[in-house]
Amino acid sequence: MLASLKDAGLCALFAAIGLTVNLTWCTLAGHTPGFTNALSSLGIPVNPRAFFLMGILVMSIVFAAFPRKMREKDASLWPAVALLASVGTACFAIAASQDAFSPVVLSIGGLLLFGIGYFWLTARFVLLLARTQAYGCTIACLAFSLVVEPVLVALIEHSLRADLQVSIVVLMPILSAVLFQCARHATLKQRSCEKGGGRTVFGVPSRPRTNEQADGRGDMRNALILVAAASLLLATVRSLSFVGLWGEGHIDAAEQPSMTSSAWLWLGYAAALAIFSYVALGRTASWPLRLRFQPSFLTIIITLSVSMILAGDNHANPALLDTLMRLNDSFSHLMFWTIVAIMLDISPIPSYRIIGIGTALYAAGSIAWVLFLGNADAVENLIVIIVIYVLAIASMHYSWNKREAEPSASAASVTDALEKRCAEVAEAYKLSPRESEILVLLAQGRTRTYIQEELVLAENTVKSHVAHIYTKLGIRDRQDMIDIVLDMADDKEEKHAKEQ
Repeated sequence: MLASLKDAGLCALFAAIGLTVNLTWCTLAGHTPGFTNALSSLGIPVNPRAFFLMGILVMSIVFAAFPRKMREKDASLWPAVALLASVGTACFAIAASQDAFSPVVLSIGGLLLFGIGYFWLTARFVLLLARTQAYGCTIACLAFSLVVEPVLVALIEHSLRADLQVSIVVLMPILSAVLFQCARHATLKQRSCEKGGGRTVFGVPSRPRTNEQADGRGDMRNALILVAAASLLLATVRSLSFVGLWGEGHIDAAEQPSMTSSAWLWLGYAAALAIFSYVALGRTASWPLRLRFQPSFLTIIITLSVSMILAGDNHANPALLDTLMRLNDSFSHLMFWTIVAIMLDISPIPSYRIIGIGTALYAAGSIAWVLFLGNADAVENLIVIIVIYVLAIASMHYSWNKREAEPSASAASVTDALEKRCAEVAEAYKLSPRESEILVLLAQGRTRTYIQEELVLAENTVKSHVAHIYTKLGIRDRQDMIDIVLDMADDKEEKHAKEQ
């Protein structure tokens, strides 16, 4: 038990550091003085971040369209993706200082590879945490990365020369990939000490999915609404913060606060993010999905409103305004990935598809802001955020009322009963853990294609397992299998009635 806790702690530590490296990599490439020439080399009326976002959009669409292929190829592709991300970052950095290729072409190609690698690496960390660790651990790792990232950025910016900054940023995707492998190895040791859920993620047995957040189709609809709302909210909020457009610094050098003031502002930022994580995301974990993220949405709206008030005050402290905007961006970032993590836990949709859909919506919304809506003022952005919030709440309210009108017996309770009966059959006929899992899916009416995608198994492997199940049960088809499941349930009820 102690070994399992130690390995869980190591997994969380490596994942938190890896996520921090990813954020630092992106922020330094978009805002650090070491990339100033690269940012100005494009010479076209489009902010460089748009091409970075296009890389994210392309990769997220691939995830959503081909989830099974992405899972199958992950083990062989991840070293190449990390290396290409590093090469893409280097191409972006040196584009303006070389003559062999067009600076514009080299910059855009590098940014596309940069975006692809950034999304790939971030998605792997979130998926590993969401499918193998507790809900609170995932939130803590995300919050840790958001708290430490500004410190690491400031340290690199103020203590290293521009050329060293570029060298470090170029190596960050490789470092992130190594940290992921360390987190995966620690998780593999942890899960080997515990009972797995039958499914695997990156070759690691995942924890059993919980049913506490999802109560039938109503909550699934609410979760999908939340993913869409959170992705659009993050895209809108980020368009207002300094990270929304690359090449913009935090504040003017003449207005930089003292070291003491910076430390106090960072402590306030860290404390506010910790409170938001614990209260708005952690303490509401037992609430229905239609309610649990309303405090988060309202907090983001209030924080943005305060920032707007300060922005209109000519005597406002620029450093305080910058911190508030960063805090608002971090709230949105944390809420988005938390909702994605919940979807990974409660949804039967393939995990890669969930991450791909959510991130594709965010990337498309962000590109729209960068290309077409970047000139909108803060008031218009606040109106958009409020509209997103109202539409999300109204949609979930409709979904809830629709579910109330449905029969009282929920799909979740039927599924639980079916899984329990299949477990009894598996025990009686001595099925293996994998055969037991496939038995449940067959009893649910799932096709073999679905089973292949859900469990990431080859077609012949599924056929072999099904044949073994039929042999052990002494049956010829699925209908006979259903009869055995139902007969066992009837026999148990009859036995119970006789005992009474």
